This record gives sequence, structure tokens and C-alpha cells, in this order.
Amino acid sequence: MTAADLAPYFARIGDDPLRDAFTARRAVLPWRHKRPLAEDAVPATWARLMSSHRSPNKRLVYIHVPFCANHCLFCGFYRNAYTPGSAASYVDLLVEEIEHEAAAPVPGNQEIEAVYLGGGTPSALSAKELSRILRTVKRSLPLAPDCEITLEGRIIHFDPEKIDASLEAGVNRISIGVQSFDTAVRRRQGRRAGKEEAIGFVGAIRDRNRAAVVIDLLYGLPGQSDRIWSEDLRIAADIAPDGVDLYGLNLIPGTPLQQAIGAGKFPAAATLKDIGAMYRAGVEFLAAKGWAQISNSHWARTPRERNVYNLRIKEGADCLAYGSGAGGTLGRYSYSVAADLDTYRDAVTAGKKPLDGMRVSNSLQPARNAITAGLEVGRLDLERIALPHGDTLAARVAPLIEQWRAAGLVLVAGHVVSLTTAGRFWYSNLISAFDSILSEIDPGAVPGVSADANHIPELHQRASQPS
Repeated sequence: MTAADLAPYFARIGDDPLRDAFTARRAVLPWRHKRPLAEDAVPATWARLMSSHRSPNKRLVYIHVPFCANHCLFCGFYRNAYTPGSAASYVDLLVEEIEHEAAAPVPGNQEIEAVYLGGGTPSALSAKELSRILRTVKRSLPLAPDCEITLEGRIIHFDPEKIDASLEAGVNRISIGVQSFDTAVRRRQGRRAGKEEAIGFVGAIRDRNRAAVVIDLLYGLPGQSDRIWSEDLRIAADIAPDGVDLYGLNLIPGTPLQQAIGAGKFPAAATLKDIGAMYRAGVEFLAAKGWAQISNSHWARTPRERNVYNLRIKEGADCLAYGSGAGGTLGRYSYSVAADLDTYRDAVTAGKKPLDGMRVSNSLQPARNAITAGLEVGRLDLERIALPHGDTLAARVAPLIEQWRAAGLVLVAGHVVSLTTAGRFWYSNLISAFDSILSEIDPGAVPGVSADANHIPELHQRASQPS
């Protein structure tokens, strides 16, 4: 491809690529470029996958809990308000779904290296309910001896009884959505706990010394100045968890936060340039503390934090999905579990997998997976990205890589491309560019796919990211 062909993906060359290489950050959707399977083909395809699919590598499991005690203003994933009755009924269905599927040949034919309980807010469930789900998974599925089992939680309602029950049932990684320690910033986003309560809560889990503790921090929130962001980073380092995630605010249209800002009720969120500068501040701060950056948004302080699920899902690993709104992958096929609770209930009680749709990829999916996984960790060997007919990606994108190098986004050593801090901040734009380039050499339609199918519902397949 010539420089003219690749020009739409060029970055702006300026004084600070982290602040202004692009005018917007592109979204990276997990099911991009997969085509919807015709509705009448779904049951037979699912039955075939459950009876004969084999995985070359260990699998993942994602379990979705679609309830929250309240709607955080920045969140675009909120679906159902938590009530004890609705949660109890849901757990019954979830256990039934897992146990029923475990009787098929495929879920038991490969070890599982990571399990992720996400949401929603899994920690909204009772101690007994959390323990029941976890023990069902351990009893029904072939977990590897060193399987990473992650539980997402929030400070509100995540009491010591729930924490201890989860640890006793096998959780060895707890991810806490702190977002900010500043009380005013937290309250503005619908977080009830103040600064001191948040600090004490995370410290209490850390002091149990029974699981990797990871905290999520958001930057770019309304009212979150550079000083407050610096304080958030300092507090996080002082608490000394095993890992930390830093996410830039994505102001999702239709969320309460976006509406409040639009109505003038809240201060404006940070600009994209300001968010870039805050990312740089986080990278430099954690590097000075000796933390290891293991992906674009994730750092580890200790070896106990492996981040297995989040890294492997970016590689396109097979993922078994359970729970209303969950999403999974088996080979070329991705699928979603019904997000509507009534639809989910009716299917489970009828002894059926509550599928809400399936998608299928073409022969370029391994290349897409390799690009996404490489850019996620900041290093991509272009010569190893195989294309149809024996071609390689390196020759096709050489002018683009050189332009990105001139723009300060990448470093180049032979065919290996390494992301700079600016490149890590804009990595979704780089993935989007590669996606578009690969689409131009798409070998054609995937057999058995309905060309006019256009509805695939919202799903969750990996750790929910505020950004």
C-alpha cells in the first residue's frame, strides 16, 4: 500500500503527540468485523460447538451479574437495580445454566486458566450467593490449578462477610472500582463512600493477604483537577495494592453524567488534551515507583498480579460465558447471552442456552487478534502477522509505521514496533487503523452468514472498563 492509500490513518505531527496526535479516540469493539449468523442457523451451530469444538489453548470463563445498588453517573453498562429477591432468583438461574452446560462434552475438554465475575456489581450479591456461584464453577468446570479467579467489587455493600466468603470459595484476585479517592469527586459520580472509607476498605482487603488486590482509577472526571489526580495516584501507591488500572473518562452519550454536564449541572469533563496529560502523569508516577506496566492501562506492583483474564481475552482466547448480558467466544464464533432477564429466565428454565445472537469471523481474525494483543502490551512484531496467500502485514503498512514513528507514536527496530507513551494512549486509534487496512483485503463473505442481520445486543465479555 502506498502512503496515499494510508494517509487517512496518519497522525498529526506536532509538539506533543500525546495531547494532539488525533482529534478523537476511537472505540475498539470486541466483536468488530464479525458477521451476524442467521437466526435460524444459531441452534445447530451452538449444538455443534458444544459437542465437538476443541481449543488449542486453555480457556477463560466470564460470569455476568447484571445488578447494581445504584447507577454511577459515568457508567454506560447499568441495566437492573439490585433487590434481594431479584438477585436470589437470578443466582438460581445462573447456577442452573452453568450446571446444565457443564454436562456437554466441550466445557470439560480443556482447562480454564481464568474466571472473571463482572458486572454490574457482583459484590452486590450476598455472601451465600457469591459462595454458591464460585463453588458451582469449581465443581462443574475444569479449572487449572493456578486458575486466576477475579471478583469485581465496589465499596458500598461489600462487607467483611462477603469478602471472606469469596476468598474461602476460591477468589484469588479482587478488583475494586475506586475511580477517585476525592470525596467530592466520588459523590458527584454517585459513589457514597468518602475518601477515608475508601482508603480503609482497600487496605482491609490488602491486609488479609489472601488475594491480589487491584484498584481502578479514572482520570478526566468533572472537578478532578491535576492536583486531585496527583493525590489519587499518591494514595493508591501508599495503599500498595498488587495492581492498578488507570482509565481515561469516556463520556458515553446518554449516561447521567453526559446529561448532567450538558444541562450545566456539573463542571465540564476534562478535554482530550488534558486527559492525555493526565495519562502521562500516571505513567511517569508509577514508573518512578518501580511498578511494571503490563498493558496500556494496567500496572503491577507485585508478581501476584498477573492480569491473566484481561490479557488473554485480548488475544482472542476461547471464553465460556454465563449470565444475562454475558458474551463468549469459541473459535471463530462469538455469542451473547440474553440481556433481558425475562428472556434469560425463560430459556434457562426450559433447559436451553439463553442465546441472543452469534457472530462468526473470517480468516483474518487471527491477524486481528495478534494485532490487538500486541498493541495492548505495547509491542508488535509485524513480520509475524500472517495474511492470506503468504503475504505479511509489514510490507503493506511500512509507510504508515514510518509516519507514526515521525509523529512520536512508535519506535521501530526491524519489523518490531514498540509503542511510546503517546502510542499507548492512542492505541485504540492504531488498532482501528489496522482494522480498516485488513478490511480492504477481506477475502469475502463468511459462508452461512445472513448479510442483512444487523442486531447483536449489548454484551460483556471482559472486565468492564470505565473508559
